[in-house]
Amino acid sequence: MSNSALKFPPSFLTVEPEVSPNVEMYLKSIVRLYDGEEPVSITAVAQELAISAPSVSAMLKKLDADGYVVHEGRHGVVPTARGAHIGAVTLRRQRLAERLLVDHLGISWEVAGFEACRLEHAISPQVEEHLARFLGEPSTCPHGHPIPLPDGSLWRHDHAVELADLPVHTKSVVLEVKHDMPELLKFLADINIRPGVEITVQHRERVAGLLRIDVAGQIHTISTQLAGDILVQDAAQA
Repeated sequence: MSNSALKFPPSFLTVEPEVSPNVEMYLKSIVRLYDGEEPVSITAVAQELAISAPSVSAMLKKLDADGYVVHEGRHGVVPTARGAHIGAVTLRRQRLAERLLVDHLGISWEVAGFEACRLEHAISPQVEEHLARFLGEPSTCPHGHPIPLPDGSLWRHDHAVELADLPVHTKSVVLEVKHDMPELLKFLADINIRPGVEITVQHRERVAGLLRIDVAGQIHTISTQLAGDILVQDAAQA
């Protein structure tokens, strides 16, 4: 598994605390957005959860008081070791649930994330362990997002570049689709852009903002903006 760890402090938890699904959702969103360095803005959390900024701000102050995040005022929040662990474990359970839904129950990948969010809060540590074993210890979800490790450690794909930046006529492999909008995921599925699929940029039309791509032998045209949400293997580092 190719990976690059984020700069989270090591977890000091040995027993998982009981927290509400609402707290889990907030911490999961913060962990998803945190790059290991810059605080996560209130606006970003509000957009992630589709909740008003004032409501998010009030909740983040409560999470700070409870020791889950450090609230740095207008600069945003940084997860503590405690909050990072809970958020990462919740994220792990969501992405394991997505693999179950897509790979074994036939749920389409454009709705699997939504359905998995319902399930993640009901998955206990014991069920999580058995689910991961049943699925064959997957390292990514169906969209290619890295699944946090059992101890809550996060990782990222090494040597990944955006499809928009892939040199013309260079063969590569799709690693991850960052966008989670159902309509776009369905479109990508229709043209077979999924993790593991070979892809080549045939032509780049910079003025129009379009790419002509070869996806497993089929030619398609997509926007440069959409290509920016698709991570592929950096051929120079392969």
